[in-house]
Amino acid sequence: MIVNSERTIALTCPACQGIQKHTFSLFSISHKPLQLVCSCGFSQGHLRRLNRHFELDVLGIEGERARILLPRGRFFGTPLINLSSPLSGQSLGYLGDPARVQEVVLDGPPEFFLESDDFANPDIMRKVLEILEDLASQDKIRCECEHSSIGIDVYPDQVELVCSYCGSVVKIGASTRQHQERLARVAEIVMEPCTSQFLGEWLKPLT
Repeated sequence: MIVNSERTIALTCPACQGIQKHTFSLFSISHKPLQLVCSCGFSQGHLRRLNRHFELDVLGIEGERARILLPRGRFFGTPLINLSSPLSGQSLGYLGDPARVQEVVLDGPPEFFLESDDFANPDIMRKVLEILEDLASQDKIRCECEHSSIGIDVYPDQVELVCSYCGSVVKIGASTRQHQERLARVAEIVMEPCTSQFLGEWLKPLT
């Protein structure tokens, strides 16, 4: 049996709403998590080998964290897998041969995009995400833990920055003009390991 040594995962980023493809060699997957980072700077989750399975731990488009265990045979031998959340059944993206994944991505936009009606204030949410993307592109969002890897959970009226390694969380309001203006004054977000804080409590302002 001939096995293609490359696989591709296509996931929709909850931060920028774009489809991000991650192509990797099967030989690069080990017990150490392979971080799946979107081009906008946010971590969508990780992939790692776990005994006789492969663990995919990712964020869905609505910010829901999903953990999927795939047996080795299915991971290696299935040309295309439609990934869905074990809890909600929500579509997460695709995993499989690079050509097959590219084919389904080009067929059209996925069905798991958020609509404007999902947000308390869509315009404010869009601007808040743009500010966070800009900070991320400048490496201005990080956690002080040993293996910083920042993801984002998106809710109707707020977003949460989450370190996928230590679990540290920062909650950022995203429903009023004051929320947007407060975030716009932030020069850098440095998260403390294993804490949960609100934006107004400590985010570092511009000096």
